[in-house]
Amino acid sequence: MSGKGLEHIACAVRGGIQSRETVTRAVDLALENSALLTFFHVMDAEFLQHATIGPLSVVYQELVEMGNFTMVILCDRARRRGVAEVDYVVREGNIRRQLLQAAIETHAELLVIGRPAPSSGRSVFKADEVDGFAAELERLGNIRVLTV
Repeated sequence: MSGKGLEHIACAVRGGIQSRETVTRAVDLALENSALLTFFHVMDAEFLQHATIGPLSVVYQELVEMGNFTMVILCDRARRRGVAEVDYVVREGNIRRQLLQAAIETHAELLVIGRPAPSSGRSVFKADEVDGFAAELERLGNIRVLTV
């Protein structure tokens, strides 16, 4: 995929090691195009409804802080690689809805997202759902989507 002419690239970050390739590709594209890069992370704490641990608000606040800290680190790494303009957004809520909203609000030309990694854990997307979701984002969000 040629990224020539891109002014703003958004990159959805799950936060795990699986995001490394996605982030690297987004940084590469931002460098190739001298584009603004926005990292985007959604905190979906639906699982807390089923938790049996102490004060859930404390646990949730820790997750939000970890999400913000992760984004700060990614911005720093992108700057060290040479990306001149980089920022981040951390949102709370349903991942699918928030990604669509981010696609609309950021006015980015390209959204870089990762494919689900094979794991035994729960994933928001099944492998066969990603392409359909990417097409929906492109149509509704008026944005190109690159899946890595």
